[in-house]
Amino acid sequence: MRTQFEEAWAKQPRVDLGIPADGAKVVVVKFNDYECPACKSAENFYTPIIKRLNRAQSGVVKYVVKDWAWSTSCNTFIQTTIPGHEAACVAAAAARLARDRGKYDEMASWLFANQGVSPEAVRDRASQLLGIPDFDRQAEAKIPAVKQDIADGAALKIHGTPTYFINGVRLPTDSMLAPEYFELALNLEIKRPD
Repeated sequence: MRTQFEEAWAKQPRVDLGIPADGAKVVVVKFNDYECPACKSAENFYTPIIKRLNRAQSGVVKYVVKDWAWSTSCNTFIQTTIPGHEAACVAAAAARLARDRGKYDEMASWLFANQGVSPEAVRDRASQLLGIPDFDRQAEAKIPAVKQDIADGAALKIHGTPTYFINGVRLPTDSMLAPEYFELALNLEIKRPD
């Protein structure tokens, strides 16, 4: 099975996502919605693998989270907001504000653990966690970047979350790649000649 995977992986088409590697051998890009249960599962399965590889070889994997919010308040490429995703755009902005303040992991953990809460609940928690008294104004300033990620996703024909790319190879979205094969793909890319 491993050999079959390696052979299939070598034949996969690659797209240029326009994201600099910054010295990494592997660039992993995830189109994400913090309100998406599958995004939470994938984060729990894949992020420890990425962290372990980076501990073994510092900076070998660059992990980029891009937004694909399933809410029409910031995603004009969808017809309706998916029920339970009403806070998706606010959550994306909160995560960006948290990243700026070095508190991304804490904010993302809270967002994934509290999926389906109201936009007001996200605002309140982000304001408290990040110490931002004017959250709405600062979050609004992040929405253009969220919309840019969404436009990038639309150009790539994103139709589900999470959607992952490993060095431009799109992973299937209809079912999650088993963690051992995700790790195998990363290791194949690490060993791939430049």
